[in-house]
Amino acid sequence: MGLDTSTLRQLVELDPRDPLGRFALGKRLYDEAREGAADPERLLHEAAGHLRAGSALAPEHVATYHILGQVLMLLEQDDEARDVLERGCRRAAAAPPGAGNDLLPALQQLLSEL
Repeated sequence: MGLDTSTLRQLVELDPRDPLGRFALGKRLYDEAREGAADPERLLHEAAGHLRAGSALAPEHVATYHILGQVLMLLEQDDEARDVLERGCRRAAAAPPGAGNDLLPALQQLLSEL
């Protein structure tokens, strides 16, 4: 069972420089937007902000590129999505086993959908 949105927000407030906290909150907001929340676009914009921050803090975290790319695609920000997914592909291709290299096919698939 994951942490709820409120708890994740509190964790990010306590340590805004924690890239995994930013990733977790961004991913949770993305999930909520896709699950039929009342204002999905607002949630996606907020998710994008947290995921951008997480990516800047930990550029080696491949999963952040994966989720951020999807968020940007939903927001129809295709140029930025393409850039994010291409960077994610490069990171995934260079990652050692267990450090995000398994996400390369998913990142490539998203790129092909742009």
